[in-house]
Amino acid sequence: MPAITDVEFRQFSANHHNAQRNWLLVKLNTDDPAVYGIGDASPMQDDEQVKDLITGFVEKYLRGKDPLESELHWTTMYQDPQARGGRLATTAISGIDIALWDLKGRILDQPVWKLLGGAHRRSIRVYANGWYTNPGTPKQNAEEAKIVTGMGYTALKFDPFGQENFYKISLAELQLAEDRVAAVRKAVGPHVDILVEAHAKFNVMNAIQIGRRMEEYFPLFYEEPVSQERVAELAEVRSRVNIPIATGERLYTKFPFAEIVEQHAADVLQPDIANAGGITELKKIAIIAEAKHITMAPHNVCSPVGAMAEMHLDASIINFEIQEYHAEFYTEHYFTVLDGFTRQVDGYVELSDAPGLGLELNEAEIAKHPPLARVTSAGGTVRGI
Repeated sequence: MPAITDVEFRQFSANHHNAQRNWLLVKLNTDDPAVYGIGDASPMQDDEQVKDLITGFVEKYLRGKDPLESELHWTTMYQDPQARGGRLATTAISGIDIALWDLKGRILDQPVWKLLGGAHRRSIRVYANGWYTNPGTPKQNAEEAKIVTGMGYTALKFDPFGQENFYKISLAELQLAEDRVAAVRKAVGPHVDILVEAHAKFNVMNAIQIGRRMEEYFPLFYEEPVSQERVAELAEVRSRVNIPIATGERLYTKFPFAEIVEQHAADVLQPDIANAGGITELKKIAIIAEAKHITMAPHNVCSPVGAMAEMHLDASIINFEIQEYHAEFYTEHYFTVLDGFTRQVDGYVELSDAPGLGLELNEAEIAKHPPLARVTSAGGTVRGI
């Protein structure tokens, strides 16, 4: 059995309709140069701190160890440090964990979805994000939505609230938000799912007012209507708005998700595989959710590695709802920096039988797109996402 030796990093950037992003990839090596695993540890900022954490974890806990023992390694990396958890630490653990699963698949010559117990589905339904202008006019967003459905998508998400609001929203801005959603609903028809994104901006009062205005447009879900910091506030919105509530991109490890499930505060959970604990932890979050018949729609601003890891997870869980998918709205090299990443067709991504995650680094292409010194995001909030 190959033993873990060290870790390397690859970094690249791409432009998005509303943002520029950097990604941090983990290459976990073994004493067989031909056997390694690839992970995603993209924190969207503080990359150097995450690299230092990963290097330390590998040196202290993984060097010389069996890569098949991923559960043991996850627990040690999380439980042993005095300062347990936090976004940067769980992002570091996530990148290593994803790389370990990829490595296991390569060693055993099996796809990750099979190692996770098998596929309930091989076709993963995805929704488009990153397609819209913010702030845009209702007409502009409607025209953009038609382009998205023309690409085959059967679901799309957007933040209709502009960028001049935080906690509160004026009646004029609220009317404009409703007009955007109404225009998009009219443009795509009654059978395409619309997902309304609020970026955790609003207080309870405003989130309820907004949600009630959105009910007639039948969103698949209302994402992060309030901050994740107080579960009781999320539960109050859920109890007073007749739209499924989704949350989770700012939560890390199983523990806060367990509290949300216990308090019946959400209908859909959205952990990010590159930040919340990797494949190992998202599988556990999904099981906690399954016990209360809550579904999973993983958050995804990942590299192709993280996105593919999420889709292998999606295949393996019974309570999968839908997968976020930005890929076709980044600059084209998003599809060439790693060989094997799959485009959606008619709103679905098909998983292969390739071992591990089915991806290979394209070193020459990665080198053409170095990380940016400064990244920006205009996804719909003055405070950043």
